[in-house]
Formats: sequence, C-alpha cells, structure tokens
Amino acid sequence: MQYLIATYWTWFVVALLAGGAVAYWLPWRRAPEGGTSHLLFWGAAAFLAGLAVAVLNWFPQRTVPYLEICLLLSFWFALGGLPGSWLRAATSRREAVSATLVANAQIESAVLGARAKAAVRSDQDSAASTKAVEEARLAVEAKAAEVVRVAAAAKAAEDAGLAAEAKATEEARVAAAAKAAEEARLATETKTAGEARLTAAVKAVQEERVAAEAKAAEAARVAAAAKPAEDARLAAEKKAAEEARLAAAVKAVQDERVAIEAKASEEARIAVAAKPAEDRTAEHKPAESKAVEGVATTTAQPELHRGSKPQGIAAPAEGEADDLKLIRGMGPRNEKACHALGIYQFRQIADWMPDEAIWVGHHIAFPGRIEREHWIAQARLLASGGETEHSRAVKSGSMIVDDKADEPLDPAAAERLGMSLPEQAAAVDEEGKHPGRRPYGLAMALGQADNLKRIRGIGPQNAGRLHGLGIWHFSQIAAWTDENVKWVGSYLASSGRIHREKWVAQARDLVAGKETESSRRGAAGNAATSKDNGSLGQGDVQSLK
Repeated sequence: MQYLIATYWTWFVVALLAGGAVAYWLPWRRAPEGGTSHLLFWGAAAFLAGLAVAVLNWFPQRTVPYLEICLLLSFWFALGGLPGSWLRAATSRREAVSATLVANAQIESAVLGARAKAAVRSDQDSAASTKAVEEARLAVEAKAAEVVRVAAAAKAAEDAGLAAEAKATEEARVAAAAKAAEEARLATETKTAGEARLTAAVKAVQEERVAAEAKAAEAARVAAAAKPAEDARLAAEKKAAEEARLAAAVKAVQDERVAIEAKASEEARIAVAAKPAEDRTAEHKPAESKAVEGVATTTAQPELHRGSKPQGIAAPAEGEADDLKLIRGMGPRNEKACHALGIYQFRQIADWMPDEAIWVGHHIAFPGRIEREHWIAQARLLASGGETEHSRAVKSGSMIVDDKADEPLDPAAAERLGMSLPEQAAAVDEEGKHPGRRPYGLAMALGQADNLKRIRGIGPQNAGRLHGLGIWHFSQIAAWTDENVKWVGSYLASSGRIHREKWVAQARDLVAGKETESSRRGAAGNAATSKDNGSLGQGDVQSLK
C-alpha cells in the first residue's frame, strides 16, 4: 500500500480533486439541507464493498494490486467530495442571501412600477392594479422567506455538528488529563512507600548493629573491670596446661613415628632376606620418582597422622601464590611446610575439610591448632578479598613476621581472634547444583558497603542477589576465580555474561581507585540504575528460590 501511494500519488491527487469538483458542480445531485452528493455516497459504498472483498479474500492473489488501486482511488474520490460538498453548501448560503437581496430589489421595483402604472390608469382599474401588486409582493416575500429559512436551517445544523465535535474533544481531553494525574499520583505514592520501606530497613539494621556492638562492649567492659586478675591467672594456667599438653602430644607423635619406622625397617629387612637373589638385586635398584597431581612425593613411608591429607597443586605461576603469612599463626616455618604439601593459596586452606585440618595439624606437630586459631576462617576472608587486623598490620609494615609467628597463640588471643572475624554468609537453596565453586560471602558488610551498581552489568536486581550471597564489596568480586565466575553466572541465570562484561576487571579498577565508564556515567547521573538512595543497597537483599 505504501509503495502504491509513493509511486502513483499523482493519480490519487487527481481522484481527490475530481471528487471535490463533482461534489461542487453537481448541485442537482446534492441531498436536501446541504447533504452530500449521491455520487459521493456511491463512491464511499464502492470503497466499503471493495474493502470487504479484500478482507474476505474473495479474489485471487494476482488481482489484489488492482483492487488496492481501485480502493484507494475510490477512497480519495469520496474524500475529495467532502470539502466540495461543504464548499457548495457555503456557496449556496451566500447565493441564498444574494437571492434574498435581489428579490427585495425586484419587489421594490415592482412596487414602484405598479405605482407608476396606477397613476396613469383610470380610477376604475386602480383597485385591480393594487390587488395585483399586493399579490406579487406577497409572493416575492414568501419566496425570500423560504430561502432565508433554508439557509438558517443549514447553518443551525452545521453549528450543532461543530458544537458536538468540540464537546467530545473537550471531554476526551479532560479524561486524559484526569488519567495522567491519577497515574502520576499512584507513581509518587509507590515511590514514597518504597523509599520509606528501604529507609526503615536500613535504620533497623544499623540500630541492631549499634545495639549489638554496644552490648558486646558493655559486656567486655564489665568482665574486664570485674575480674582482671582472675582472667590473667586463668589465662596463665590455660597457657601452661596447653603447652604441657602440646609437648606431650608432640612426644607421643614422635614416639609413635619412631616405633612405626622401626617396625617398617624390620619388616623390610625380613622381606629382603626371604626373597631370591635376583629379586633382591632388582629391589635395590633406585625407584623412579613419582608426582601426585604435580606435588613430588618426599617419602615412601606410610602416613602417620589421623584424618586425610589435603589435595595439593604444583608450584603456581608467578604472581598466583598468596602470602600465607597474612594468616595469624602462620610464620615462615609453617608457610614452608604448607608449600611442601602443595598449599600456596588462601582458597586451598579455605576449602579444607575438618579431617584435612586434623591431618595438617598432626603434620606440623600441633594437633588442634588450625581449628583453635581459625586458619580456615581467616583464609576464607582473605580469599574473598577481605582483610583481618593481622593482615593489615603485616601489609602496612607495622608488624614483622619472623619465626615467633609460628608459635601457638594463647587461648585468650585465639578467642579474641575468633570474635574479630566476621560471620560468613549462609547457604542458599540448591547451592550444589550450580557448576563451579561459590565465592565466600559475608553475612554483613565490613563497614560501609560498596555501590555494586557502579559495575556495568550490575543493576538493582543483580546487586540484591549478590547481597544475598554475601557479596558487598568490590574487593570480593575482584578476588573471584574462574570457578567462582562460573558458579555466580549459573546462579544468576546469565552464564558467560560476567566474562563478557568484565565484572572482575571493573571491580579491580574500582578497588585500585580508578573510575570505569559505567561508574563515571553513574556519578554524572546519566545511568539511572547506578544511582543510590544513600543506603548503598544494604536493604536490598534477594535470594533466589
């Protein structure tokens, strides 16, 4: 249809002008009281009939273009007849007024002529002449009155139509204005209610945190003021008992190891003596070195510890090993012992199972120390981009890590360390069904949360879901591994999006104090999704079911 109008527009203009000319120059076909032409009526009827045929698809497909051309020509012909009829009606009204004036002039001329004739006629013809003149005048006045009445009726009908159209337009405008005002009011009320809810939630969380901190501080103050000497005495006694127990445990482990080694040597000696000479010769050949998952084996003796040995890795590439001395209780000797087991990264320690922690505790000759000094909890926080007081002190240079750092913590210091570590985020529904590994999260933000919406690709919905996983800071996203990215992408039902939109790289730039394109647009107010209401999204926590 658009092609026909653009190509054959001149024919449609001709049809429009022809309709207007026919409606104007054929007044004898015009309906009474200024109605439209019968010819226009039949043109409109032909258009409607053709439209019905096109809708019902009565003709074959090849006749459709001709039918469309005929319909468009009929439509424009009928459309042109409307202004022609209106123009003819207006002209007719002007002609009626002119006819009235001419009729009045004719009446006046006839009266004057009659009077002149009456003056020269005889007296006996004066009565007849007067009657004829009167009758002629009455006839002309009646004709003029009829013409005026017809013109007045046509004008009244037109005025009534215009008034009805004006009324309908005004009612539609008033209704639209009322609807717009109602929608604006509802939107304002909804926005106000949402802001009030968020403000109340943030205030409640802050008040609860302040109350908990105040309660803990008060309890610590009361306890410190009530029993300082008792605490010192108990701490000294516990330290002495713990050292004695650890010494006894080390001696028992060493005695057990010596006994097992002696037994193994005796069994090997007896087995060698019992074998033939050729087997004995083959047995004394050097054994080929083996590697288990990239970690070289250092001994062929059986394991002497309870629990299970944690999985190690080959020496990582440059820059991929973490400084394990950032864990309090881990000095140079313990770090070297972990490296010998293939443990180079925080996330390896963070993944230790209880039986693996028991095995490592026996391996470094300090059973139970890993659990008591919270190595796993510290590693989880460091692996997720967080910091502890110890790690901050080591990084700033205010604390030097030497051989003394390998010594066990006293029970009081270990307890204070455990209380200073933040609570980990809770598990989510069907956490294990997603591929990869879930990143470690925090139940609450460490201080003030970061506005995660400054990362391009994270809107209010994704920010709320990340908060539900315990992700509050840019540093946590910056510490994600490929396994973490795979798990989060599956959880958010947007696999591949995190790599594609470079969430981790953006988070690392923001941690380093650099601005990204998305953060600059948000700061300038050009990105509505990056704006914040002042709570940094701490009241927006969503969990997927």
